[in-house]
Amino acid sequence: MDLGIVGLPLCGKTTVFNALTHGHAEAGGHRAGVETHVGVVKVPDERLTKLAAQFQSKKVTPAELCYLDLPAMGASVGRGGGPSSQVLSALSASDGLLHVVRTFQREDVPHPQGSIDPHRDIAAMDVELVLADLSIVEKRLERVAPVVRSAKPGEREAGEREMELLRRVKASLEGETPLRVQGLAAEEERALRDYALLTLKPVLLVVNVGEEDASRIADIESEFAARYAAAGTPVVAICGQLEMELAQLSEEEAWEFRQELGLTDSGVQRLIQRTFDLMGLITFYTVVGDECRAWTVPQATPAQLAAGKIHSDMERGFIRAEAIGCQEILVCGSLAEARKRGILRTEGKSYCVQDGDVLHILFSV
Repeated sequence: MDLGIVGLPLCGKTTVFNALTHGHAEAGGHRAGVETHVGVVKVPDERLTKLAAQFQSKKVTPAELCYLDLPAMGASVGRGGGPSSQVLSALSASDGLLHVVRTFQREDVPHPQGSIDPHRDIAAMDVELVLADLSIVEKRLERVAPVVRSAKPGEREAGEREMELLRRVKASLEGETPLRVQGLAAEEERALRDYALLTLKPVLLVVNVGEEDASRIADIESEFAARYAAAGTPVVAICGQLEMELAQLSEEEAWEFRQELGLTDSGVQRLIQRTFDLMGLITFYTVVGDECRAWTVPQATPAQLAAGKIHSDMERGFIRAEAIGCQEILVCGSLAEARKRGILRTEGKSYCVQDGDVLHILFSV
């Protein structure tokens, strides 16, 4: 799953990217306007660690998320020019977006607009994404209209339905209303997905605070969450600079440093968890041979499709899944003991995998 990180110039999005990926991408390195930094993050998972210890697994494979640090959109933000075609292509391919907005003050990093105003910046970015979608919708309407006029009656009806939806969406976009808050029906959202519209994608607002505000992160997050909850935009607040520096330390050193600063948790881990929540992801586990592995799937994924995440042959030849909760198997100690106690469940192809399930897939091809 690919998550695009977007923001205005000098908002600290590359710093947040480095904190997530333990990377060393150069901040401000997008001046050419086309470079994208890509990093794969191994998701911290206490349940996986316990399972691996229980089964004495030699190989432990955590779930992964892919983050893309996209070029800043500042050259055109606020002036209606829109993002470049390269940025639009990367945005369209992303499953969700992380919008980094700046609240930190630094004299050596002046804000392009001359002042720090996160709400102004959020509105400016929203407008740019809306304008990008509006352009796509207008072009689609231009292409569809002559085709519908010359179509046969049955085909014309389907085309007219598409045009009616596009006109309604266009009117809302012209009012600067993102698609994700337009109250679209499920079938309408499905009809629009092929267009890869940006404001239909889930967005996590990442409030990037200064080190002087690190002790107030919870309060700042609550303030922004209260303001943007109505727009369906979840919020997480972190100190990107601090988290990037901590990412270069050992876990023990980072923990001690956080204690000194009065921080109760890892901002990076909170950000990863909010990404999971944003995308509606859950984690299930497999223990096969000497490998213990975590897998991510969307909520309510049927067991047969989850099996396909492991291998396409498992989905094609799916027979059934043996399932047990992570905590239950930790108590039992093994699948054999769970089976003996009668708590290892047998589930069919339509069973919706639950977060924390340990699955053993039976299949035949």
